[in-house]
Formats: sequence, structure tokens, C-alpha cells
Amino acid sequence: MSYLNIFKQFIKSLYSPKDIAKFRFQGIGKTILYIFLLMLISVIPVAYHFTAMTVAGLEAGQNTLTKDLPDFTIDGGQLQSDSSKPVFVKKDGMTIVLDSTGTVTDKELKEKENAIGLLQSEAVITANGKVQKYPYSTFNGLHVTKKDISGFLQSFKDNIWIILPVLFLVYYLFVSAVGFIKVSIFALIGTVLAGIQSKKLPYRQSYRITAYAITLPTIFFALMDLLKTAVPLGAVLDWAVIMIMLTLVIKEMPKPKTK
Repeated sequence: MSYLNIFKQFIKSLYSPKDIAKFRFQGIGKTILYIFLLMLISVIPVAYHFTAMTVAGLEAGQNTLTKDLPDFTIDGGQLQSDSSKPVFVKKDGMTIVLDSTGTVTDKELKEKENAIGLLQSEAVITANGKVQKYPYSTFNGLHVTKKDISGFLQSFKDNIWIILPVLFLVYYLFVSAVGFIKVSIFALIGTVLAGIQSKKLPYRQSYRITAYAITLPTIFFALMDLLKTAVPLGAVLDWAVIMIMLTLVIKEMPKPKTK
């Protein structure tokens, strides 16, 4: 199997419905390999940003924990600290809050876009304005000190190049599974579109052309992830581009000869 040939297919799939239409006769093994490669490309930006964020976050988090935050303990579902008022630390666009007084609320953290809060009865993480709350009472018998968390962060840093590849492999397999499901669904839609155009397109052939028809939107959204640019109504745009590509590909297929 020629990897150069797959690369040429990748390039042509970005702009040429006519060439995609020719791919419907190729072996299913090559099509499956192409989907795996396409999904791999799609996760690279996420892996890159996540790695950079994790490495920088661990370093900043440990420095902040040891130098900027007072001693504290989480015990019996409550945070206890040496500070009689909330402590706010802002570094690299991230706000870290330690509040054992019950003054700060999760709504206040949401307004800060990106924040980590150790509040009186729960830990709160805000990322791009989305809030996740973790009540301490959820973890029965939880007893954690500042020293314990610092030790955990150091252990994570020491093993990060083992942990991250495992996480990325799991994420890649998940994205690949979603990609195969996506191709399967649109392949079914492709057979319907072919019928509308009075074209004969068996499901197995529709599956092959769909695998290549998703290339353009997949690469577009990968680039947006790389640039950290949100796309409004991204799912709608994704589906619309695939439908248009499928329609154009099927249009390039010859109609069955009439007897």
C-alpha cells in the first residue's frame, strides 16, 4: 500500500469531488486506514495545546501553591486555612482562589473565564466560562493538606511523559470511533442522495467516498483548534459541508446506462 498515494488522495479530497468519486472502487482496508490517519491529524492540535497547557499549568500551579497560598487542609467536607479572608492569585490568565470563609461563590468564578477555586465546601474549575463543581463531601473520608497536593503535583510532573501518551491514545481511539460512526451515518445519507440524482451507489461505495468527503471539514476544524478559534454553529457547518461534498461527488458519478 503506497503511503504517497494516500497523501495524494488526502490533497485531492480537499478540493476535487471528481477524484473522490473515483475512490469508490478502492479496497475497504485502504479506506479504513485513511479514516484512522484523518482522525490522527484532527487530534494533533488538541494534543499540542493540552500538552503545553498541562506542562505550564503544573509548573505554575506548584509555584503558586508553595509560594502564594497559605497552608490549608480539606477535612470533613470543609476547607480550613490560615487566612481569615479569600486569597486571589492571578497568573498567565488563570485565577486561583482559596477561600475558607464562604465568601466567594461559583458564580464569581464563572465571571473570571479561567479559574481554579478551592472554596469552603467545594472545588470549582472554570474553563472558558464553563463551570465544573466538585463538592468535597463527594469523597468520603477526604483529608488533604497543602503538602499532599504539592506532592501529587510533583509526582504528576515526574511521570507526565508517561501519562500524557496514554491519555492521548485513549482520546485518539475515542475520536476514531466517533469518526467511523460519522462516516457510517453519512454513507447511508449518500445512498439517499444518489437515489435523488438517479445514480446507483451501493452502501459499500458510499462508505468509501464519505470517508474522503469528510476531509475538508475535518482539516478546517483541526486548523481552528490549532488557532484556538471557536466556530459558531460548528456542528451545523460540519454537516453542511459534508452534505455539499457528497452531493458534488455523486454528481461526478455517471448515470447507469439505459437499456
